Amino acid sequence: MMRMGQNSRQRPPIPFRALEKVRVRPQSLVQICLRKVAENFLSYDGLDKKLGKKQLEDVYAMLDLNMSLPEAATRIADESYWKRRTQAKHRNAQVEKHGMSWKQTFLELELQDALEKMPITLDYDGPELEALRQQVMASRLHVFKLVVGQFPSHIDLSFLFDALPALCSFSVTYGNRRLGMDYERAMFGMKISDAQYLARNIRVSQTLVSLSLPCNMIDDELVKVLMGGLSYGHMLTHLDLSHNKIGDRGARRLASLLDPDYCLYSLDLSDNQIHANGCMHIGAHLAENMTCTTLNLRLNRCEDNGVSHLFQDVCVNKYLKTLNISCNDLTVRCLPYMNAMIADNSTLTELDLSANPLHQPEAEDGAPGANATQLPGGASTQLAPGRSSMVEGIDDDVADGEEEEGIGGVSMNSQLGVFARCLLRSTALLRVDVRQCGLPPELAEHISTMVKHRELRAKGIPVEAYVKSKMEQTVETAAEEEAEGDEEDAEEGAEGAEQAEGAEEGEGEQEEKAEEEN
Repeated sequence: MMRMGQNSRQRPPIPFRALEKVRVRPQSLVQICLRKVAENFLSYDGLDKKLGKKQLEDVYAMLDLNMSLPEAATRIADESYWKRRTQAKHRNAQVEKHGMSWKQTFLELELQDALEKMPITLDYDGPELEALRQQVMASRLHVFKLVVGQFPSHIDLSFLFDALPALCSFSVTYGNRRLGMDYERAMFGMKISDAQYLARNIRVSQTLVSLSLPCNMIDDELVKVLMGGLSYGHMLTHLDLSHNKIGDRGARRLASLLDPDYCLYSLDLSDNQIHANGCMHIGAHLAENMTCTTLNLRLNRCEDNGVSHLFQDVCVNKYLKTLNISCNDLTVRCLPYMNAMIADNSTLTELDLSANPLHQPEAEDGAPGANATQLPGGASTQLAPGRSSMVEGIDDDVADGEEEEGIGGVSMNSQLGVFARCLLRSTALLRVDVRQCGLPPELAEHISTMVKHRELRAKGIPVEAYVKSKMEQTVETAAEEEAEGDEEDAEEGAEGAEQAEGAEEGEGEQEEKAEEEN
């Protein structure tokens, strides 16, 4: 009986495998209703109060990704919906750069695209600008950062700054990036009207803390106009004016932003036309500054005279942490002041000196001592008393015979040798870039290795493990190069053998022809 009961309970197997996969269930009435709600989403108000959490999530999952942006921005707060919409249209979007919010990411990227695609000529009462204003109003509480890579139009951006109460970071480059054969000089750079509009917007903004204006062909006159707004930017912490045409007069005006009345944290003036005079003014204001930690003067024309004054002022400053003065045509004449700065300053952690001809044996042989240097143009600058005490101590050590042997053929009695010793003895510098400075390879490698070890110790990383991994990488690289060389030799040998065989066959054919003729 038990066996019969078990057999009756067991169902016979389905003979067709295709039928096993077909298990279609009709949709429930709830799912049908939710789909209808999703299709007519804009017709309902207050769905968050009428539906449960799970039902609301199902509705958001069925919504159209091409819904009108003003409606979607005001009605939908679900992050899953905004993630799907962002990844569908902006595949390379990085939510980490937009406050870890997918809704903020999408709204900021859409507004940036709309600004970049604006036509050059635009009617203030036209439908295009009205649609853009509606988009701005719908996104007003979710836009914190805008990076406009190109802005072809030259209209007033007041509708942005007035309508976005949370805008704290703004970057814009006026003009077109890719014109092809339609090149026109007037389609590049910032105009005086643009500078006037922007100055007014900076002056009235109460949340802007970061301003970036790269590649706008800004000169001293435009800086004068922009200062009408920057002088009121007491909340500004980051200012980027790189890749422009700012000269000494513009640098002198911008240096006033380093006064104690402001809280500028980072100043980027790289790739401009700042000479010694402008660098001196920046250094003079930097000496009493207590907020700026990053200064970038890369790709300028400061030269020895301006940078030497800057180094003297950095000796007094106790807050600057990163200094980039690469590509400024610095020579051995500025080394005494640089040595004094490295010796006296205990807060500077990163120093970029790359692409400066620091090592010139001919100039170094005739260079003056560590306490006075004849600078270009006939100017002579004396190191302040007390600032070169540590450098003099290093010279005394060298005179006493400590480490008299040079590295890479550089004498430790020379200015370059004292510079190397200051770098090695400094306890604050964790990153130093001396590439393309003309230093002997052994000395440059020694400086880089010692500074790298100091950085590893500051981070709590064992130096031995780093050295071991680097040696292993070196061995692997050498083995790969050797294997590649063996393969090339084998290929060359095979080619040589083939050529020899071909030559022997040719000689044999010639001999046969000669015998036949005879």
